[in-house]
Amino acid sequence: MGRALGGAASGQRDLAAARGGWRARAYRRSSRCRRPRPGAQAGRHAYRVAASAALRSAAQVTCSYAALATRNTEFHADRVFDPRAIAAMRASLEPMATPWLAVHAAARERGLRVLTADRVEAEGIDPRQVLVIAYDWTPDAERLIARGARPAVLVSFEPPVIAWWLYYHLEEVSARFPHTFLFEGARDRVARTTWFHPLYFPQPCPPPRPTGRPWSHRRFLAMINSNKALPRGRELARWLDRPRELSVRREIAGLRYRPIARDRYRARLRAIAAFAEHDDFDLYGEGWQNRHPAVEPALHAAAQRAYRGTVEDKLKLLAGYRFALVYENTRFSGYISEKLFDCFFARCIPIYSGAPDIAQYVPPATFIDVRQFPSFPELERFLRNITEEDAKRYVDAAHTFLISPAFESWCAERFARDVVDALVQTAEE
Repeated sequence: MGRALGGAASGQRDLAAARGGWRARAYRRSSRCRRPRPGAQAGRHAYRVAASAALRSAAQVTCSYAALATRNTEFHADRVFDPRAIAAMRASLEPMATPWLAVHAAARERGLRVLTADRVEAEGIDPRQVLVIAYDWTPDAERLIARGARPAVLVSFEPPVIAWWLYYHLEEVSARFPHTFLFEGARDRVARTTWFHPLYFPQPCPPPRPTGRPWSHRRFLAMINSNKALPRGRELARWLDRPRELSVRREIAGLRYRPIARDRYRARLRAIAAFAEHDDFDLYGEGWQNRHPAVEPALHAAAQRAYRGTVEDKLKLLAGYRFALVYENTRFSGYISEKLFDCFFARCIPIYSGAPDIAQYVPPATFIDVRQFPSFPELERFLRNITEEDAKRYVDAAHTFLISPAFESWCAERFARDVVDALVQTAEE
């Protein structure tokens, strides 16, 4: 939790350390993306660190566009900035999409129009008037920069096990951007010339509080996860849903940078198998109808016994359960996804397995840590012995956290403000 409270101060220290490197940056800067600074005598350092007030003023920047470059085609054509379009997307995309609504709104207040990268060419916009927000490193970002657009922000809501190419080449890629927003575990891997912003997975603020069932009427345990598994070794030959060459390259990258290979998919499947023996455990998510080639038949059969279909409203569903298994995609410092917060919002007690430093971000009184139990039978005994009074303590602790200043670091509006500040700073360089 201390780290959550100290994120802003840490960012300013990183900024001061990187200041000299910014001056030596190799890529060209377009003079069209500048605006006069308030106070000609203000020093470079003093201007940056003082000035949230100046940065957030109503002054307009000459560089009036920022392009979000992403591989996800469902975000293209500005759909990621349309609440109705986001509602029509796959449920798994919603947590990745909704923070950009806040960025779009915050940028508009500062005189910047944020659009998706494909719209730059479609609308005939001069790339030299465009700041690039690269969500991961994409061909669209590379093309825009080659045509004169200005790299500004590199960001990813994914950990190394998913965005493996980005993390493997992170020092090289981040050197092209003045600002990098990634999870804490990436801090030592980014280039020294970029300002590292520790990323807190953006959440809605104020947090939603759906009406849940009384404790006595709730079912025992749920898990909401897509059916994903990353193969290893000889299993690569049987992994049919990706090109073989790409799979081999990913495997090699994982040997050289271990977080790429540090997934939690097998652990998640073992948890499913352990609780699927009971009829009060329910599994939800996409893709469980078909067995992945890398998943053993016994594990798939266990998942099928507990599978209850896909989910339209996660919070409404979780509000009907006492507990939820929350297994992150990987163990990576600072990588805490929306799954944990969905439980907090729904007054459902999370059983957490993921970030090794979770207690530095979220109070331990708000969740049950899987690492405290040597086996699933012992975990199950603990859960079944929790009284309604015990449960209320977990739920109340989570509510206290959600209304505390510590939770502000997770707010989508905070993320949006920081991204837009980074865009404005880049335009002024």
